[in-house]
Amino acid sequence: MGVIIDGAVPFLAANVRAYVTGVLGGYASTLGRELPQGPATPITIEPRFSYNQEFRSIYAMTPGVIMLALILIPTMLTALGVVREKEVGSIVNLYASPASVGQYLMGKQAPYVALATISYFMLVAVAVIVMGVPLKGSLLGLTVGGILFVLSATGLGLLISTFVSSQVAAIFGTSIICLIPAVNFSGLLYPASTLTGISRIVGLGFPASWYQLISLGCFTKGLGTSSFWPMYMALAAFGSVYMLAARLLLKKQEA
Repeated sequence: MGVIIDGAVPFLAANVRAYVTGVLGGYASTLGRELPQGPATPITIEPRFSYNQEFRSIYAMTPGVIMLALILIPTMLTALGVVREKEVGSIVNLYASPASVGQYLMGKQAPYVALATISYFMLVAVAVIVMGVPLKGSLLGLTVGGILFVLSATGLGLLISTFVSSQVAAIFGTSIICLIPAVNFSGLLYPASTLTGISRIVGLGFPASWYQLISLGCFTKGLGTSSFWPMYMALAAFGSVYMLAARLLLKKQEA
């Protein structure tokens, strides 16, 4: 008897293998005792892991580490970029300039989007070349998701910057807001599909869980661009909502 188990998340797959082996082994022993020839076990159980046949945790953790780096660093840098201007007082120039609040935010966001995109390519290169994690899926699909995720992360940084007035508060606030959902509710440690109640709402309401599906799907499951349209749309919606909220709040503060 062959049993195929999703090995994309090794910890969960190990538990599934233990349960399946225990249940089928117990049934096989019972069946063997009932056969006329005696207590010989009538079947052999052969578990196999789909997507991660070598059952190496590095294949499952590396996509999550890329997600974690892209949600934490760009968000923090973007928030610091705006808050720094609040501390030194140069944000007053915005009120006297002909640029609109939206143009100002886009100007602040663009450099960090560029830096984060370069970091994304470096992280993928390190994962594939240095750590030996194969990219089985589409690089284009992973890149589209990465850019949308970076836009969402920098938009979140701009939104956080409208609530704080010091760089220390921006660092701590961004760290807490990003790390807790990204580590616990995004699918990094266990599948997001196992979450229920408030935990599931938090996971679905944060962009990290959507990009985790893209990263894990491209690296481990060999999926392509056509498999990620719901995730792309969710990340685009997050980026748009964050930018709109930051624009409205900053415009209100300007008034």
